[in-house]
Amino acid sequence: MVVLTGEILIDLIGRNLNSGSALAYAGVLGGSALNTASILARVGAPTRFVGELGQDFLGGWAIARIAERRIETRFIQQLPAVPTPLSLAEVNEQGKAQFSFYRAFGSTQFNPDSAAMARARWFHFGSLSAFDPRNSPGIENLLEIARDHDVLVSFDPNLHARPNEAYWEQLQRYMPYVSVFKASLDDAQLLFPDAVGDPKILLENLVELGAPVTVLTLGAAGAMAAFRTRMMRVPGVKVAPVDTIGAGDAFTAGLIYGMMKQEIGSRMELLSWDGTQLPVILASSCHLAAITCTVAGASPPEQPLHAWWERFG
Repeated sequence: MVVLTGEILIDLIGRNLNSGSALAYAGVLGGSALNTASILARVGAPTRFVGELGQDFLGGWAIARIAERRIETRFIQQLPAVPTPLSLAEVNEQGKAQFSFYRAFGSTQFNPDSAAMARARWFHFGSLSAFDPRNSPGIENLLEIARDHDVLVSFDPNLHARPNEAYWEQLQRYMPYVSVFKASLDDAQLLFPDAVGDPKILLENLVELGAPVTVLTLGAAGAMAAFRTRMMRVPGVKVAPVDTIGAGDAFTAGLIYGMMKQEIGSRMELLSWDGTQLPVILASSCHLAAITCTVAGASPPEQPLHAWWERFG
């Protein structure tokens, strides 16, 4: 069982840069960890999501869509008098999206049920919501359970702004739990602005955060990783992109799926793993990210996803 936690959003996606007096958006289910969960469920991994929604029409619609994706929903709470969060994604001519987020949880605290970790083999979390003071204590409780039961943990910062001091303090509290740290080039440049322009130095800085496996995605240029004293790089997969929404989340799904196939059952087993299959896992994750870019939004098309699963599954 893969357990994931993070935001559940309604993504409003638009291409309005040359619009006139009216704006047009299409609403789809979104949220970084949920995008990852959706792909894992589609390739047959038992998947459970822990999160919150408003007790409104959008929340009900989202719960129904999540269940349709064969993701376990019983640990998703619907909060009364709270609107379901929205993100607005404006896509430019190159397929890159600029996001705005609209959240109104107020003073309520994220209080996940510890039973959500039952039968977990892997736990994934991340994004800016993990650094909201209303969310971090609940996430730390889940991480404590993961550590007590030797569950492997992955983290994706998925940053959209330069982190402040409070962010760094919380990151230092999270890192002892993290076995696999995956960051994009944009994430790494926001975390380490003095190293902008040199992926190798950025990866070295990420390694200093302490995760046994550290991965840096490079967009169309592929991905890099560091494990023990080894550093490796794989090329990207060339496609004609429609947009890049969800590409990083798809990469994370491929990374988790590939790592779980190695039958690594604990952090100690990860530390003693020979890592010979890590370049293959990176390559397959790049491939999954690339096919996600061939359509609008974060959901890869069915036929290429099935072909990916047949090749790497």
